[in-house]
Amino acid sequence: MLGKVIIILVTFLLQGALSGNAVTFQTPDVLTISYIKNDPNFYKYCKQQLKNLVGIRDEGISNVSCQALGYSANDDPPRSFSNTKDNGGDFDKWARSKEYRGYIHIPSFRVSCDAKGYISSDPKDPDYSDQHNPTQNPEKVVNTERNPYGYTKEYAPYIYLDYSSADIYTNDSTFNGIRWSKIKDNTCLSIFDARASRLSTTARYTQYFLLKYDAPFIYAKVYMTVCCNRQVSVTVHRTVFPQTSLYINGKKVSEQAQTELGKFILSGGKPAKDFKIAEDGNWIIKNIKTLLKNFQKDLGLLLSADGHGNLAPYGQDLTWNGKI
Repeated sequence: MLGKVIIILVTFLLQGALSGNAVTFQTPDVLTISYIKNDPNFYKYCKQQLKNLVGIRDEGISNVSCQALGYSANDDPPRSFSNTKDNGGDFDKWARSKEYRGYIHIPSFRVSCDAKGYISSDPKDPDYSDQHNPTQNPEKVVNTERNPYGYTKEYAPYIYLDYSSADIYTNDSTFNGIRWSKIKDNTCLSIFDARASRLSTTARYTQYFLLKYDAPFIYAKVYMTVCCNRQVSVTVHRTVFPQTSLYINGKKVSEQAQTELGKFILSGGKPAKDFKIAEDGNWIIKNIKTLLKNFQKDLGLLLSADGHGNLAPYGQDLTWNGKI
């Protein structure tokens, strides 16, 4: 009888030890930033890419194209943010600078697990909660001063400097915002967010006049796994161009350089029909406003419609793994 009681007691204690305790914890704050890096060697690199890969032999065209792209480069984002949550914080101020081509921000949210190690409650939707941006609604960004789809820094010599909202990719529901699901027998959460955008329409038409190629869409896809054992993994799929940085809890932990500019340009696609302008690059850029006005209807028929077009080539991933 005593032996039976001991066996029951040991079994109970083992079950308790194996089941552990219920836990509630906060996930890390995850942020990716895409931007065109202002590199002192970029002009020379751009010229080489246009000549060797895109086939641009006209020096005037390549000079103006690379100058315009260089002028439109962004300021480097900070290496860290002390406050990614509140309006008026350093991240909010940076986001309002418009010095980026896009970002994905998954704010920290709460995860609860029961004593057996299973997800016990669905997390609150963390999709840009500090901006009130509706989930799965990429066409509408409420706060126009903080657009996660990014801006085109339109800066052409002798003409203007302006920040125009990027053209948002709407051709694939995969890019329609954040979603999550329970995986691994409900012991982990899988969180996915993806955003894609490209040059503003005006900048895209300008590029076509110079290079005869449409602009591709850049993108970032964030794959995040959070488990009840507090293991967290983050993987970011991104395009070869532009530069992409990954931040965890406001600290930059990884970065991938912008590469393969020529391949990136070619991926935008060349229209089946074309019309030629018998002028050099400097003339085109100085008269771009007139050209855009006179040929707007033709360009709308030649190039892909807003929200539709080719995605840029896939580049090297950014990754982070940790226990919280």
